[in-house]
Amino acid sequence: MKKALVIAISMYVMLFATVKAVADEEFALFDSDNSGTISVDEAKRNHALLEQFTHLDRDSNGELSPQEFARFTG
Repeated sequence: MKKALVIAISMYVMLFATVKAVADEEFALFDSDNSGTISVDEAKRNHALLEQFTHLDRDSNGELSPQEFARFTG
């Protein structure tokens, strides 16, 4: 039982790390100037991202942080 729990937890951690790595790579594709945020101009490369930009930009600063971008469904 304990071994199964350790395996399950390990699998969860690996899955989470993989999902995070994919999200980081996707963010980096849009953050072309490596500023750590995605501007409106950078978002124009993807129609769905541009459409959702205002909704995703929770603090209304005109840029998407990695946390804001994580809510992108595209």
